[in-house]
Amino acid sequence: MQTLESRIASLERSNRLLARGAAALVLGMVGVALWSASPAQSETRTAGADVLRVRMLEIVDAQGTVRVRVGSNLPDAVIDGKTIGRGNESVAGIMLYDGTGQERGGYVTFEPSGNIGLTLDSRKGQVALFAAGPDEGATLRLWNGEEAIELRADSDGSRLTSVAGGTVTLQLPAIAKVGEPACNAYREARADGYPAEEIAEACSARFPVELCRQCLAE
Repeated sequence: MQTLESRIASLERSNRLLARGAAALVLGMVGVALWSASPAQSETRTAGADVLRVRMLEIVDAQGTVRVRVGSNLPDAVIDGKTIGRGNESVAGIMLYDGTGQERGGYVTFEPSGNIGLTLDSRKGQVALFAAGPDEGATLRLWNGEEAIELRADSDGSRLTSVAGGTVTLQLPAIAKVGEPACNAYREARADGYPAEEIAEACSARFPVELCRQCLAE
């Protein structure tokens, strides 16, 4: 089932470091260039065949473990032997993996939401996100369990938010209300059958509790 957070992100359409992503892409390009320049390949190249058109490129280490994937439809993450789905989103871009073959982050685009993001993962799950929406808005979020710090600029305004125990404890500058895009997304999630408690928890992890109550009471 699609998670509430991915549902909210899709409805709002606003929801490894770039250097690592760029380095991975350069590495892939160098590998392709070397492959293309090998004697066996040089003999079979024809005029105009300077572009390699593929859906997926995998870079492996000396043990054969995939360390980088560049693809138009990247596979779901596998954490502790379990496949972690991405909701209804398909992901294209660059994904990085550690020596065990576990996903550790990437530089990707999401469809159908249209978001683009840089992600960083521990071996237990995602802990950092730098993302932009398809039309407006951007966010930088770092978290560890229910503790988080976030910088966000969207239709609700620009603000710094601190979260402790899964609840917003500080927001600067304070906003007057949950904006319509986010509020409507929480209401639609409720109409789709998501538990009220789960919706309230998702809202209070992003907005002050009193603003969430006002939104969900309307």
